[in-house]
Amino acid sequence: MIKILKYLLIVCMTSISIFAQGVKRIALTFDDGPKAKITEEIIEVLNENDAKATFFILGTNGKRYPKILEKIHESGHQIANHSYNHPNLKKLPMSDVKKELESTNKIISDVTNEKIVYFRPPYGALGKTQKEELRKSLGMESVMWNICPKDWEKASDTNYIAKFLVENAKNNGIVLLHDYGKTAQALKIAIPQLKAQGFEFVTVAELNKK
Repeated sequence: MIKILKYLLIVCMTSISIFAQGVKRIALTFDDGPKAKITEEIIEVLNENDAKATFFILGTNGKRYPKILEKIHESGHQIANHSYNHPNLKKLPMSDVKKELESTNKIISDVTNEKIVYFRPPYGALGKTQKEELRKSLGMESVMWNICPKDWEKASDTNYIAKFLVENAKNNGIVLLHDYGKTAQALKIAIPQLKAQGFEFVTVAELNKK
């Protein structure tokens, strides 16, 4: 009886360990795209690793590269709003803030046929009153981040970005990245290692489903 109980305990603990690894979810997010070739390279890396991500696109770039938006959507990734011209929303009157978001929403929804709920303010700059007003008037939620390798800095090369992602990944993490070639290369290194640690790569929308 004691041996049986020990065996059941081991099986139970193993199952708990596997389950714990399986529930570690992380959201990769990419700002400022889409960009010719680079965004497509990122999509390819994600698809090869069965990883989903969220692309916070600029309206100007989305208008210029609608085919890339279609590719993002068809690959099962999420497209969200990063404004039209990348201004500091905190410094704009609310009427201009809404124009920035609404014009980009239309570009996205023309591709996805979906209501756009999530946006990321450029520079992470958004006032509390603005946030509340946009939630009430447009039904939109701002999305920030809690993991940031600063891939826009020259010192952040491919190896640094990959190492940072692997060492700082956490459950329910939202990673701030950009559509850069070095970032795409870093993902080739980091994603397989994080998957081996039990991480699942999901969209922001999926991450918010509790």
